Amino acid sequence: MPRPNRERWEQLYRDEFPHIYRALVVIFRDPEVAKDALHDAFTEGLRHPPANDANLTGWLFRVALRRARGGLRRAALELFHALGLGSSKEDEIALALDRVEVRQLLAMLSTRQRAMVIAQYYLDMDQEEIAQLFGVRRGTVAATLAQARARMRTGGRDVS
Repeated sequence: MPRPNRERWEQLYRDEFPHIYRALVVIFRDPEVAKDALHDAFTEGLRHPPANDANLTGWLFRVALRRARGGLRRAALELFHALGLGSSKEDEIALALDRVEVRQLLAMLSTRQRAMVIAQYYLDMDQEEIAQLFGVRRGTVAATLAQARARMRTGGRDVS
């Protein structure tokens, strides 16, 4: 495995951290969750750089999203355990996390929809780049973005 180029990652940190961080704050509404997840993503990149470094910004965004979601789910599970509800409520936890309010229109979207909307409109990624980022087909991205826009237009009511 090639050694990571520290200077390149330091420059990437200076250039991209503010943009990815703001996107994560919008998605998760918690600056500390966003900062921790993004720092974890940069650490992961230094320890185990991606094989293909053509889109390191997208790679960092995806890794940070996973880390933040995992951390929120662990915290929710701990809360459920503390309340004596056990771990059989994992599906309910995931649904509750998807309903966590964010600012205005984005609050109406699922985490996946928010992430794709942020990737397209804030990180200026096209649908093909988003598809690669999330490991889905371009058509899935197009459908998800269309559903997100429709949901925002209807005030959060499901339109499917």
